Amino acid sequence: MRRRALAATGAAVLALAAIGLVWDHARFDALSADEPVHILSGYFEVSGRTAIVNIEHPPLAKILAGLSLATLDLPPAPAKVPLGNAFTDFGHAFLFENRVSPDAIAAAARRPFRWLLAALVVLVFAAACGRYGPGPALGAAALVAFDPNFVAHAGVVHTDVAASLGFLATVVAWNRAQEKPSAVRLTLAALALGATLATKFSGVYLLPILALQALLAARRSERPGRDALRNLGRLAIVAAGALLVVFTVYAAVTTRMNAADQRQIIWESVGERGAPALARAIQRVAEISPPLGHYLGGLAYVARQNAVGGGINFLAGKTSITGFPGYFLVAFLVKSSLAFLAATALAVGGAAAFRLGRDAALWLLPAAVLFIASAGSSYNIGVRHLLPAYPFLALGAAAVLARLAAAGRRRAAVAVVLLSALPLSAAGETLRIHPYELSYFNPLAGGPEGGRKILTDSNVDWGLDLRRLAVELRRRGVKDPTVVYFGGDDVPYRVGVPDFSADPRVRGTFVAVSAFHLAVGPLYYAYHGATGVAASLENLLREIAARGRPAGRVGYSMYLFELPPRKPPTK
Repeated sequence: MRRRALAATGAAVLALAAIGLVWDHARFDALSADEPVHILSGYFEVSGRTAIVNIEHPPLAKILAGLSLATLDLPPAPAKVPLGNAFTDFGHAFLFENRVSPDAIAAAARRPFRWLLAALVVLVFAAACGRYGPGPALGAAALVAFDPNFVAHAGVVHTDVAASLGFLATVVAWNRAQEKPSAVRLTLAALALGATLATKFSGVYLLPILALQALLAARRSERPGRDALRNLGRLAIVAAGALLVVFTVYAAVTTRMNAADQRQIIWESVGERGAPALARAIQRVAEISPPLGHYLGGLAYVARQNAVGGGINFLAGKTSITGFPGYFLVAFLVKSSLAFLAATALAVGGAAAFRLGRDAALWLLPAAVLFIASAGSSYNIGVRHLLPAYPFLALGAAAVLARLAAAGRRRAAVAVVLLSALPLSAAGETLRIHPYELSYFNPLAGGPEGGRKILTDSNVDWGLDLRRLAVELRRRGVKDPTVVYFGGDDVPYRVGVPDFSADPRVRGTFVAVSAFHLAVGPLYYAYHGATGVAASLENLLREIAARGRPAGRVGYSMYLFELPPRKPPTK
């Protein structure tokens, strides 16, 4: 009992360490590319009771941001949400012309998400401790607490860390409900599943995961056919309860939604993406039930985005609109720490060596489904979409380490070494990259400098270093820089000059270019119809390649160049 109490204290320390790492980098991070719309969505959901903003993401995680924003002295949301270009103007004014500073707004909105990471660390520990003992449980918790991807993304307003917590909570709750069915346990499973579905649309993958686990559990019983039907019946009850949770969450944030605006958003999100009949059907549902129609509209938006593409995808120097089937596997291999790759190899190899049937179904099956599903995605922008798989792999490694510890003195010694080495290695890798965890790539990929030639977007450069760039420019005394920025923050507010996308010309002799734009900038602007900016940026990048002198970098996302003026032609 004392040993478990000490281990629980250790898990709490790990959770607090993760919180500290997240807080330390986030306090100097600028707004990421996606944060303005997520922050505004949370603000409207809580203050205005409307989820009309950002339909492609369910509201639950954003509600957390909105509740945190409610502690600030912000004006109430307008009765009608401005749409189109008016929303862009409103959003900029809300963030950068408010009576509360943009940094205070960002800090408040981000605050809940580091606590979600802490909850995930504790849940990993709790899920492993009863099954495998304190040592493997602490090892698994440490792998998550010190994972650079989790530390990075727990510092931004988004849905990926929340979804990771929801995926694991649902699988754990469903497993307990199968082991010893009861009304309470089925209710907890329904609540966990519903909360995950209301957090991220990829939560729908939990339905086949839970169904497969139900069927595999039935195979081990004396009457598999009967038990399979019983398990699927219980799953139907859990799914029905989960849908009630989803409806309740959406109902809370659609009470003041304008019906005409909802129809417009559904049409833009689905009908204009090649599915007009589906859009009209969802609009009819929304007339009867706005909460259900809004959920279906967001789900259809994501499905259409996967079908037709959602932007420029980049992989190892190649670009695509329709995505790369191997993208997420490559992202996992180059963005995961060496410690986590070792833990994954241990989990997969050990599951086969020790025949971990039940544990493999519990932990490795969800990870496998997520990897398989990712191969069909045409929206390849970040390893963050795979984050829900990471806790399952850490728990799979814990299962194998527990078997090693019980398999004789020599194997027990190997288990002890791994339980010490893997968490220490993970912590060391994160501390070496801190506070630039978002740009982490493991040494096999060549670190961040090599990694940016393999992946881009939120794997490398999400706009977090703009505030640090402003500090560096002041330190150097640069008065009139050219800034080519990718992110959600505001270049004039931070630096005092227009962003290149607003004024596409070279200013002065000092140029700062984001890693994203170095990789795919011209294609990105051309894809979004800004052909003039695309051509100007292509010319600038050509000039930098021809006669620019590297002048350093800020973090691993903003690269600095000196571009001397051209000499006048000699007569």
